[in-house]
Formats: sequence, structure tokens, C-alpha cells
Amino acid sequence: MFGESGSHTCASSSSTPGSSFPETVPDSQSSQRVSQSPLFGAPPVPPYFLPPVPRFDAPPAHYDHVPEEAPPPMAVGIHPDLLVPPSAPYAIYTVEDLLAQQGREGLPVLDPDQPDETLWFGVDGSVARNVAEVTKGYFPDAHPNWKLTPDHVRKTWFKMFAQKYHWSIGVNERVKKTFIGKAKTRLLDTLSNWKDDWIVKGYKQGKPAELTTSVWDGLIHFWNMPSSIKVSNSCSTSRQKDEQGNGPMLHTTGQKSHGGFRMDM
Repeated sequence: MFGESGSHTCASSSSTPGSSFPETVPDSQSSQRVSQSPLFGAPPVPPYFLPPVPRFDAPPAHYDHVPEEAPPPMAVGIHPDLLVPPSAPYAIYTVEDLLAQQGREGLPVLDPDQPDETLWFGVDGSVARNVAEVTKGYFPDAHPNWKLTPDHVRKTWFKMFAQKYHWSIGVNERVKKTFIGKAKTRLLDTLSNWKDDWIVKGYKQGKPAELTTSVWDGLIHFWNMPSSIKVSNSCSTSRQKDEQGNGPMLHTTGQKSHGGFRMDM
């Protein structure tokens, strides 16, 4: 026992002079002292502080950043005549494109100044009749009047009209303005005739060949609305009176109806 104690004392006394640390210490003490006391001659380690938390909510590190989808660009620089459904006739052409095409020499020419061998609205009845044919030839929706006619349908009607007549680019806006005025009247007459056929001939026999069943059903639905019936009755009463409200209006156009007479104007 004494030998073991003496050997332990000798081992302790054999440590390096001037050193305050024993050569052998328990693991727990060693780790504690190393963490609390710096090595001799080493500069002190500055304390560690967590970086400040950013003011915005950053996504978790394991998520990839996905940029927000940019809004679709606006239709800048697109000609208004091209803002039509792809299925519309002449959808990829402007009116100017159609007027500039080759092979139009044989078409009748419109000219507001009416030089020889030219035509104009209100002077030649064939022009008004062709306006009516154009409006009936493309009727993709159940639009019962001009106000409810989509803009792309109006544009397509004018393009179709440009395939029946030719005019110079210089008078294009004047032709377009006059065409719109005539198209409003022709559309009213056409719809009135279709409605009369429906009332007199019935659903099947009165259906125009130009219309699909869905469009025909849509027009009839509109005509059956109470508001439409009220307006129709009011207009019918007005047509039965003259400007002073007395008696039915008379005309001197022979056997031709007022509607047929207007079609030639």
C-alpha cells in the first residue's frame, strides 16, 4: 500500500517545473478546463454572437427560390383588325392587306366622289344589298341588335365587304364609317325578317339557312324575353301611325314593303 502511494507521489512530483497542470487528469476535468481557459500564449477568443435575423421572411434553405411568374405582355402594336378569333374569315388580314392584294381589278369600285364607272352607298342599290348579305353571311353568335354585336364580328363584316368591292386606301375610313351606318340598318331589317318568319312559319320552317341551331335558339330566347316583347309592341304601335300619331302610315312604293325599299337605299 505504501509503495503504491509513494509511486503516485513521485509521478505527481515529476511534472514539468512551473506547470500548474498535472499530466493526468480525468476526462471531464480536462474538457472543462480546456473550454474555460485558453492555451498559454494564444490570444483570447472573442465571444460568438448569432447574426441578426433579417426583417423579411426568407424561404427555408432547402427550398429553391422560384421567381414569380411575369404577367403576360400587353397586345402592343397589334393592328385592331387582327384582334379577332382565329376562326373568323380573313382573321390574319387587315382591311389594308385585302385592298393591297393582287387580282382585284375586276371588283366594283367605291368612290364617294362618284366618277364614271364607280359606285357609292345610297346611290346604287346593289351596295346596300351586299351589306345585308355580308351581315347574314357571318352570324356566329345570337346578337339580336347592333349594340350587342361583338366588335370582332363588325370587323369581320367589313373585311368580307372588302372582298366584294374595291376602294383606295385614301377613302378607307370614309367607306368604313358609311358601311357601319348601313350595316346597322341592314342588321335591323334582317333580324326583323327572321323574327317574322319565326312567328309566321314556326321554329323549323322559319329558321334561316345561315344560322346554326344554337344561334337560332339564342335569338328566339331573346325575342321571348318580357323586355323584348314590350319594346317590340311599342315599336309596332309606332309603325302603325304617322308623324302626328294618326292612323296607319301609307307608302307609295308599290308592292314593295318599307323594308324592301330600304334594302335598295
